[in-house]
Amino acid sequence: MKPTSIILVFVFALLLSACGGAAAPQLSSSESGGVAAPAPAAPATDNRALEQAPAGDAQSSAGGAPADQQGIDRLVIKTADLSLEVESVRDAETAIRTQATRLGGYVVKVETSGTDENLTSRITFRVPAQRFDDALAGVQGLAKKVLARTVGGDDVTEEFVDLESRTRNLEATRDRLLTFLEKATKVEDALAVNNSLSDIQGQIEQAKGRMQYLKQSAALSTISVAISPVPAITPIVEEGGWQPVTIARGALRSLVELGQGLASIAIVLLVWTPVWLPMVLLVLWVRRRMLERARKSAAPTTSEAA
Repeated sequence: MKPTSIILVFVFALLLSACGGAAAPQLSSSESGGVAAPAPAAPATDNRALEQAPAGDAQSSAGGAPADQQGIDRLVIKTADLSLEVESVRDAETAIRTQATRLGGYVVKVETSGTDENLTSRITFRVPAQRFDDALAGVQGLAKKVLARTVGGDDVTEEFVDLESRTRNLEATRDRLLTFLEKATKVEDALAVNNSLSDIQGQIEQAKGRMQYLKQSAALSTISVAISPVPAITPIVEEGGWQPVTIARGALRSLVELGQGLASIAIVLLVWTPVWLPMVLLVLWVRRRMLERARKSAAPTTSEAA
């Protein structure tokens, strides 16, 4: 009975193998000249959904995707705008330059106006995003007074994820077009496919360039600082009412000036005596002669009347 059982089991295994071989050709029709049915496409993975989902759910939804695709770091472009009053504008500008270099950043632009006590400056520099808070604290430590402070951030994560998804779709389209180009047999078809390829490649480069810009902008934060000197304190002197001492001093000063003026005139007249004295004597002599003639002519007229 035992050899018979072994033979039956062997025959049953042969039959199962034959059934499997017969069913296999039905799954593919490439040998008969037909078109093979395309394999079901894998569902697209939404990076934003992965970012919001827990790690375990992301692993199951991504089908065992690498760890760097399970979540996306937030891309935030940080900016700050400060207005400060400092003791010395030049010293503060030098300190900001030194601080930017020490934190691994660099100065973008410096604008200076005025001179000496009225000197003002605006300096713009960039530092790594992880040193943003250190840079703000260092800049504010230079101020005697913080006049204004504005800190903001632009979250570009959604735009970056959209660009990433768009790039993948464009690259998939490009690969399909390359396949069509290889199979094209007519010149017209090849030219049409090539034009489409150029357009798709341009869109891919544009999307990648924008992604690179967003990465660099998020990696380096921008801080702009307006520096002005501390205004000088001008003491306010309260003027009193009637001040007799001041009035007396003014009157004495006027009297002295008048005396000096009269003395100056006398000195001038004395110096010019040879000029004006003969003229005065001549005028007096002429006047006297005219008076004498008038009296002589008036005397006969009086006697005739008598």
